[in-house]
Amino acid sequence: MRFVVIGFGSIGKRHTNNLLAVGSQVVLLRHGASPEKNEMGLPEYYSFDELFTNEKTIDGAIICSPTAFHQHDVAELIERSIPFLLEKPPTQDLPATQQLMCLLDKNQFTKYDIAFNMRYFPVLRFIKDFLPQLGKMYSAKIWAAHYLPYWRKNVDYRQSSSANKELGGGVHLEMIHEIDYLIWFFGLPIKVFGYVNRISDLEISTNDICSAILEYESGAVVELHLDYLSQKRLRGCQIIAENGTLEWSIEDNQVNLFGKTDGLTKIVFSLPVNYDFNNTYQLELKNFMEIIEGKSNSRVDIKTALNSMRVVEAIKQSSRTGRLIKLDAI
Repeated sequence: MRFVVIGFGSIGKRHTNNLLAVGSQVVLLRHGASPEKNEMGLPEYYSFDELFTNEKTIDGAIICSPTAFHQHDVAELIERSIPFLLEKPPTQDLPATQQLMCLLDKNQFTKYDIAFNMRYFPVLRFIKDFLPQLGKMYSAKIWAAHYLPYWRKNVDYRQSSSANKELGGGVHLEMIHEIDYLIWFFGLPIKVFGYVNRISDLEISTNDICSAILEYESGAVVELHLDYLSQKRLRGCQIIAENGTLEWSIEDNQVNLFGKTDGLTKIVFSLPVNYDFNNTYQLELKNFMEIIEGKSNSRVDIKTALNSMRVVEAIKQSSRTGRLIKLDAI
């Protein structure tokens, strides 16, 4: 297969390497300068017109451009009936995501996927399958935090899209994986109280902290925390339910169960020490290729991604107004 990778930052380079590893051909489309150099000598283009004038066969596209360009890139691909894998988040805000959904629905376009690769992470897949054994959920905590300057080696964080509001950055969007799997695990909340802000001295124009409490119809609550600030990389979750408490941390990638009856701790899942996280991207790519061939469907479609953006919007509205936001009003 022959693919165009749109955008060649760190995630674009990862997808390119994964495509080449399975024998695919790759050309690049860049919207502008990127810190990543094209050391592989791949063909490069700087507009869709130039790309499709010179490339007569493109089997699929992977959109890795800054979030603010996503809506435009998708429109160009739909116009030419090119299947695409769209990096998260789908767009920079809820109205743009709604417009994107209308565009896909209007064209009855189904050969696409949205790249929430954490859904392929074995730990989260195990927890998702284990949830019924926990019984009624009472509360949960989900967190992710990492100091932004440490994210990408040899890249000035100040020049990254993560740091730039105009390009669609911000911790509430960059770490939207946690919101996606929160909904995947527990469904949509009914009310949201949230806080987003820039509180550090990082040289960025985006929010660097996001915290929220999400209330469910059952009375259960989920606490969410995301930030660009922790010098120690943090990621994990805790779920308190009627049959026990489940915990996972990225530090050891073990899932621990604290039993209700005996109070003992059991390791119910352990990720191999040599696990390569790139495997989540490889599985995501495999599914996308099967979508192109008509053998699979989207793992995350636009309606699913829209729900994550609704929660993001509710958090922003709550932070702005200081009020509890009903999700059905979003």
